[in-house]
Amino acid sequence: MKHLLQLVPIIAPHVGSPMLILPGPVWPVAELAGALAGNAVTCLQFDVHQAGRLREKLAQENFTATVVTAGDVWDVEGEFQTVLFPAVSHGDRELKIDVIEQAYHVLAPGGRFISLSDDERDSPFHKWHKKVFGGCSASPREDFGTAYWSIRNPADAPREKRRHRMTYHARIGDGASLTFESWPGTFGYGKFDAGSRSMLEVADIRIGDKVLDLGCGDGSVGCLAAQRIGATGRITFVDSNTRAMKLTALNAAANGVANAEYITSSTLSDLPTGAYDVVLANPPYYANSEVGRLFIDTAREVLRPGGRFYFVTKMPVKTVPEIVETFGRVESVENRGYTVVSAQA
Repeated sequence: MKHLLQLVPIIAPHVGSPMLILPGPVWPVAELAGALAGNAVTCLQFDVHQAGRLREKLAQENFTATVVTAGDVWDVEGEFQTVLFPAVSHGDRELKIDVIEQAYHVLAPGGRFISLSDDERDSPFHKWHKKVFGGCSASPREDFGTAYWSIRNPADAPREKRRHRMTYHARIGDGASLTFESWPGTFGYGKFDAGSRSMLEVADIRIGDKVLDLGCGDGSVGCLAAQRIGATGRITFVDSNTRAMKLTALNAAANGVANAEYITSSTLSDLPTGAYDVVLANPPYYANSEVGRLFIDTAREVLRPGGRFYFVTKMPVKTVPEIVETFGRVESVENRGYTVVSAQA
């Protein structure tokens, strides 16, 4: 994606201020902000960890830009003359479509929406732009990518906000079936994750328990756990992704989870020590093993004495020794093709 910087001379004549750069990898976003620094630049990230890394990169390079986090593009305050979308070829297709449609609502009338694509195949961006904005222009296709731009017609009537979403149902054992909404860019889009199911089928969750759902995604794990804790229990949802936290709050309210709190955090350092009876963790183990390590260390700190930790994985050879190192004695159960590791504080 670094080659997209070669598109800057092509798009520069079409850029106006203020400008919003939509979520993308930290290094290219920072470099784009620096290359277009003659404008008032705001960079949006959905994840607070990525936002923090982007602020560090901007400071290191002495680039001036404001970094904000939000659950949706249309949550960003203000109107922008330019909205720039650095889209990676391996990114989530549904999220790309959602972002383009949402960008319309923060673009000033007459403003330009610009997508930068490094996809070497025939790109669908032209049709996506045309569907939302009614027209699209594109730079000649180069080895390093293509730029697409469209203008928001000042004569357009106000448009209803349209979100891409899917719903699914899930139940554990003889519990009631719950309905969950899912959005592109959040964990488990369109279905209940099999690893989460395997963990909840094993987890011992009791009336009155204070439960921590680490890396809550769409909130389905915590909502299903809430069925077992009764009115005296409490669910705490935590994720670094602001989009996931917004969705979790929606799903919890829709499923009647009243006794809940929501914490957006990447370091987990603000969680209270010794406050929880149960910690549930289904980390993105294929993407980043450091997240799993963080979840394990955090669970040990926040569990009360005798509290129970459940961790689901498909990589037990790596993760079980880390849990043993932190907790001492552990147990593991194979369920639905996953390993559910349990430990006690």
